[in-house]
Amino acid sequence: MVAVTFSHRHLVISALFLTVACGGRRANLQPSPATPDQTVERFLAAVNASDVDGMAMLWGTRDGPEGVTHTMNETVRLQRLTIMQHMLKSDNHSITGTDITDPSKRVLTVSMTQNNRRFSIPFTLVPSRGGGWLINAIGLDAAMPDAGARP
Repeated sequence: MVAVTFSHRHLVISALFLTVACGGRRANLQPSPATPDQTVERFLAAVNASDVDGMAMLWGTRDGPEGVTHTMNETVRLQRLTIMQHMLKSDNHSITGTDITDPSKRVLTVSMTQNNRRFSIPFTLVPSRGGGWLINAIGLDAAMPDAGARP
C-alpha cells in the first residue's frame, strides 16, 4: 500500500473540493468549431439527433457556449433549446449565403426543408473568446408556417 503524505492528502482534498464546487461537470475542453459553417453544420446535426447538450455547446455568446457559461437557469435553457430543436429539425439543409459586412459577426442563411415546406433561416454567429464561432441568434420566425397555410 502506498503511503499518502500530507501534501498528497491536501492535493486530493483540493481536487475533490473543486469537483464538487463545479457541480461535478467536465469543463468544455474542445474549442468551438473554427468556422461559422462548421458551427452551423454541427448545430443542425445535433438538432436532428435530438442532442440538446450538443446544441448548448454550439450556442452562446462571445463569453462561451451556454453549455459551459450557464448564463440562464437550466429550465429556461432546456426550454429554449427544445423549441429550437423542434423548429429546426429538417429533412435536409444547405448554407445558401454568408453576410460578412460586420467584422464582429457573421450571418449565415440556411435553406431548410421540412416535409414539403422550404424556408430560409438566418443564423448569427459570433467569435468566442475561447476560439472558434458560436451561434448567438437564430431567426426562428422564418421557420413558422404561414398562418394561411394552416389547416
